[in-house]
Amino acid sequence: MFNFDKTNLGRSVEKFESIVGATLKVEGDLVISKSLRIDGTVHGNILQAEGASATVAIASGASVLGNIAVHDVIVSGHLRGNITSPGRVELIDTAKVEGDVTYGSIGVAVGARIAGQLKQIDDLSQIEAHSAISKAAKFSIQRD
Repeated sequence: MFNFDKTNLGRSVEKFESIVGATLKVEGDLVISKSLRIDGTVHGNILQAEGASATVAIASGASVLGNIAVHDVIVSGHLRGNITSPGRVELIDTAKVEGDVTYGSIGVAVGARIAGQLKQIDDLSQIEAHSAISKAAKFSIQRD
């Protein structure tokens, strides 16, 4: 399902707390605390719970329409939305991202496609990025 080349892109998650299956379509925002693998479709934002350090992985063939604001992001499928990740963003060779990527560190495989701006977070704005993720998660929870 995922074809991570750890020698080129670094650390990847192989066990996930939650999985959106290939035949599942989720509509609405998701707030996660640990790790989420998406094999299906998500139409909504994916946010990290306050005080958590979460990882989202989008499998090849999967799609997300919405923004992602979590600590680490791995994309092998299609994302139409922005990424805010104070940790690491990994774009596998089959990744297609249509949106801006704000990252602490990034690994991009040959073949990955990005239609948007890349912005690295410096040490001072790391705090701002963590704060933005926490605020986004609070907003999502409060509006329900």
